[in-house]
Amino acid sequence: MAPPRFETGRAVLAVVRLLPRISRPRTALLVTTVVLTAALPLVTTVSTGLLIGTVPEAAADGSGSAAADRAYLLLAVGAAALLAARLVFNVHRANAHILGRELELFLQNRLVGAVARPIGTAHLEDDDVLALLRVARQLGADFIRPERAVQGLSAIAPQFLEAAGAAIVLSFFNIWIGLAWLVAWPAVFLLMQAEYNRVGKTAYLRSTEMRETEYLRDLAITAEPAKELRVWGLMDWILGRYDRQWAERMDYSDRHQRIRVRAAVIVIGTLLALTTATTLTLVNAGLAGLVGFGALGVYMVALTGMFNFSAFDDVAAFVAFGSLPVPAILALDAELTPAARPATAALPAGAPTEAIRFEGVGFAYPGAERSVFEGLDLTVEAGTSLAVVGHNGAGKTSLVKLLSGLYEPTSGRITVDGVDLAEADPAVWRTSLSALFQDFTRYQLSVRDNITLGAPHLADDTDRIWKACEPMGIRELIESLPDGLDTVLSSEYDGGTDLSGGQWQRIALARALFAVQGGAKVLILDEPAAALDVRAEAELYEQFLDITAGLTTIVISHRFSTVRRADRIVVLDGGLVVEDGAHDDLMALGGRYAEAFTLQASRLAR
Repeated sequence: MAPPRFETGRAVLAVVRLLPRISRPRTALLVTTVVLTAALPLVTTVSTGLLIGTVPEAAADGSGSAAADRAYLLLAVGAAALLAARLVFNVHRANAHILGRELELFLQNRLVGAVARPIGTAHLEDDDVLALLRVARQLGADFIRPERAVQGLSAIAPQFLEAAGAAIVLSFFNIWIGLAWLVAWPAVFLLMQAEYNRVGKTAYLRSTEMRETEYLRDLAITAEPAKELRVWGLMDWILGRYDRQWAERMDYSDRHQRIRVRAAVIVIGTLLALTTATTLTLVNAGLAGLVGFGALGVYMVALTGMFNFSAFDDVAAFVAFGSLPVPAILALDAELTPAARPATAALPAGAPTEAIRFEGVGFAYPGAERSVFEGLDLTVEAGTSLAVVGHNGAGKTSLVKLLSGLYEPTSGRITVDGVDLAEADPAVWRTSLSALFQDFTRYQLSVRDNITLGAPHLADDTDRIWKACEPMGIRELIESLPDGLDTVLSSEYDGGTDLSGGQWQRIALARALFAVQGGAKVLILDEPAAALDVRAEAELYEQFLDITAGLTTIVISHRFSTVRRADRIVVLDGGLVVEDGAHDDLMALGGRYAEAFTLQASRLAR
């Protein structure tokens, strides 16, 4: 995936193009109020200028004269335009705020939807995707808010039109002065937007450099690594490295800041010179009688209107910075698509009822030089328990990822009751799976949520929750918490609490059991108790195998001595099944399993 070009013009245009997709009526209202917000001040400007020119004549002719009537009319028109402008401005600002919020919500949904769309997880390990995500993840933080970009555009667009209208008014006095102002403000705005773009790219879009800098910052302020950093005295090293990277970034930014200052000085000098020249020309024309008093008033008021245009303030910065993440989100939305693999076969009801088979499966991770599997053959009989053991790197977890559809085989196939999973709907297949991985997620949610995420549609069934908790021996623990099932499992929340590693593992195991209650037919345990000692892990596995008798259960472990009660045990090595059988059979074989089991058992006995 090629990263998009982060240019302010492209980003702003992307924002503008999205607005009709958010709401056509609100976008039409925004366009209408932009025009009115620009036109009504011009009406006030012209009527005020003409009123200034009419006042001397009206004063001389007295009340009731044609000049006085004309003055009253101009005053009424100016006042009405002024009041209408205030009313329209309030509607304009409120509508822009709502439209901006809806755009931000739209982009948040697109971002989450895009990342969730692929059926596997390989895209979350792709460098280009990670670079885009680092930018897109800043959506809603600091100045990086499309809502502010819409608000900035809603403020600048009327000013832009008003300045253009004032320039046209000045062209009636002098065509060259009018053209100069007509060109000056767009040029100034685009120049400053280019500078904001450079600053924004420096601050937010240098993905590779900033990813490590942000990682170092998070290490310093996050609870999990705090113990190691202090025990090993690493805080000074972390802060020193962070300071060096920040200084390099700021040096890069400072160079652009100096360029920006020089550009601002040149721009302001040019505008001052243009303002001075225009003012002197108008005054001289008035003194020479070349321009009437009323026309002179119109031109002078038009000239003052030029300085309502934003180019250097926060409004212009909002437009540039707020638009920055939009191209990244749209690129992710366009590129992260589901694999073009329509379901052409349906899994039998209640699958698996016969067997799961790996038939000549080959697999290599994207970008990896070495294959994990080359011609793996493995059959898992439905309703039995299978233990997959092997040393680290043997391919145990990769086997689970393939079975779960997180990755697809590069060769061969995986079948369930004879149906190739590559031809089945992965969402349907996953409803039959309950998986608990070694690095299971500790959700900072309530106990109820942490358990019922295994089958969210049963979240209100408290009896089922307790049924999943009781085999794990955690009901008493949960009932002792401040709010029971509704206690948030995080000490970062008011009234929340944290659990020990073993307690968290039992909560996660209860989640896996709850998924089984929700209809899962295959239970996968990928070393979920690896942090426990060997005895505790063996007891947990034996208990779990009793609880899940009759299910198709796959247990992954690097500890050979903990899974002896499984119906069948296979030993993986080098991506192949090198031994296969029940515990007694493998011990009698005297091969790798027997050797590893004896070694680990002897260590346990010491």
